[in-house]
Amino acid sequence: MLHTPLAYKYVMFAAMIGFVNHYAAQLNMPFNVPLKVQEIQRLGVTPPECDKVATLYGGGIRVSNYSIGFSDGSLSSRYSHFTGYFVITKLEDDGMTSFGIPLLALHEFSNSLMERASRMKYTATTNDVYRMATNYLRALAIDLQAFERRNPLAVEQGNFHSDRGLVPSPMICAYWGKRALRDPGSNGLAFKISAVSGELLEMNAGNFCGCKGLPLIKDLTNLLAISDEEFLKDSDAERSNLVARFAVALPSDAMPSTTYLYYWFPQTNRPSMTNAP
Repeated sequence: MLHTPLAYKYVMFAAMIGFVNHYAAQLNMPFNVPLKVQEIQRLGVTPPECDKVATLYGGGIRVSNYSIGFSDGSLSSRYSHFTGYFVITKLEDDGMTSFGIPLLALHEFSNSLMERASRMKYTATTNDVYRMATNYLRALAIDLQAFERRNPLAVEQGNFHSDRGLVPSPMICAYWGKRALRDPGSNGLAFKISAVSGELLEMNAGNFCGCKGLPLIKDLTNLLAISDEEFLKDSDAERSNLVARFAVALPSDAMPSTTYLYYWFPQTNRPSMTNAP
């Protein structure tokens, strides 16, 4: 298993939390910001890659019933393509993707959820979804007119193969650019909305969209060069300087304090530091 440097974890945690603090209220996410330690159910990063071929890193946060994931990086070969993204996904209590309706039981099958949803009253139309999606773009501080000139909008409801035959799908998608954002070389921005509840079920955005705070990290090579021994010796001020130096800038009130981050990174004289998540 590859070792993940503590300095990288520390800066990534601060950057991800800062990004969520900055955008959650603007996107009308149903949880309070700034995030409180006890409200974060999961927080983790993926081991970074940084060599002559690839610079890749990422991580994710789970808050309430929402997962926010980040993937950043680049490839040096012009024949290879990588588009970073961040994605917000609504989850059910069992940790699976939400279909916009309450579960009958934990781990209810997706075909059961879709069938039940398709029999309910739909409160959202394609026009509603277009309006919601464009509002999300404005909340992300994206120039809608310039963005749509390069990326035509499509709003699709499609059909669902229910027990009654083909019926309108209980989920509506709006997307700009290519629909499959995670294919090689893909780009775009997409939203999946529940036709039943009108809730945002998934937002998937390529980093090229120009959201402030993306990509999360700058100068990854030098960040990874900081040894665990060096990091453990750092003072509070020095750790704050690490965030200021390596995390992409967000408003100061969006970034968590050093004291806040001690929840995951205890005092340097505590052995548990080396086992931080």
